[in-house]
Amino acid sequence: MFCLAVLSLASCNKIDTPKGTAKIYMPAALSNSYLVPGSIKNYVADKAAKKLHIPLYLFRSGSQAQEQFTVDIATDDATANKLISDGTVDKTKAMVAPAGVYSMPASANGGQDSSSFEVVFDANKLNAYLGKILVLSIRLTNPSKYQLNDKLSVLNIVLDVDGVMLGAKTDVSDKYLTNTGHPFVALSISTVDPRRGVLAGWVESNSVKNFEGGIFGGWDNYGGGGFMSMERYGSPEIPNGKIYQTVKLPAGKYVLTIAFLDFGILDEAYLMAALGNTLPDISNINSALARTPFTAPSLAFVVSSEQNVSMGILANLIQDHQWLRIDKFRLYQYQSLF
Repeated sequence: MFCLAVLSLASCNKIDTPKGTAKIYMPAALSNSYLVPGSIKNYVADKAAKKLHIPLYLFRSGSQAQEQFTVDIATDDATANKLISDGTVDKTKAMVAPAGVYSMPASANGGQDSSSFEVVFDANKLNAYLGKILVLSIRLTNPSKYQLNDKLSVLNIVLDVDGVMLGAKTDVSDKYLTNTGHPFVALSISTVDPRRGVLAGWVESNSVKNFEGGIFGGWDNYGGGGFMSMERYGSPEIPNGKIYQTVKLPAGKYVLTIAFLDFGILDEAYLMAALGNTLPDISNINSALARTPFTAPSLAFVVSSEQNVSMGILANLIQDHQWLRIDKFRLYQYQSLF
């Protein structure tokens, strides 16, 4: 009877139910790599100060009332190096983010719905790392109360320097170039042979005009297509044949591409970009800003400050039975966040 009384008394008393263990975590750590630029939610670019702000948020699980807490914040180079060595990021480009290019607080306060801290990269210092991917692993430690969620207490920021400093690829052909093809438009057309003409909007060297005594050339209406052209096929030689446009480009990274109907080159021919108001001669091609043979018709180049850039083709067609017919040009710009 005594035992029954004790049990009865216990059953009348309230029994506390556990509310779960409160744990601190960073929700962005759910992804193995926090990509920057990535989503526009991942960063705020302060163009005036040239600072890239990366906001990171602190959450706390559990059903207990929210109370203030602090956590220490530190870099974890061992985790960053493992991310690289495991091949999670491109080993040929990735490196641990140098301490001098970013800043972050040593600790952060939590306990509010919008608890957060920022990692800030100095864009003025990022140009030295163009072509690189910077990996910054951040670890939470030493919570003033509660526990850390071990799986979500480390965040790996993977910053593509080119993506930040050079930007996304945008077609700017119509912004900077004229008469880019498909089809090309002629400025003038021969009445003797209406297949031959001179290109509108492009500078042609005299050697390119190797039909009708040096009057026509550069435009070829082969098959009614309207192509940019040079032809040495029983016609006069074309030494240092140049077809180009000169435009003022702002600082940035660019890619110039061409598409062909066909070509047959025995000597030399290049897609080229050069600073200034003309293209260099074949004997001086090393002075070009960038060049590539027609077999690899995509040309990347960087303009360090706003200036005139000449873009087009340079060909030395001395041997007979050589030609080129270009269908179109495209110019792309990588637009920086800054």
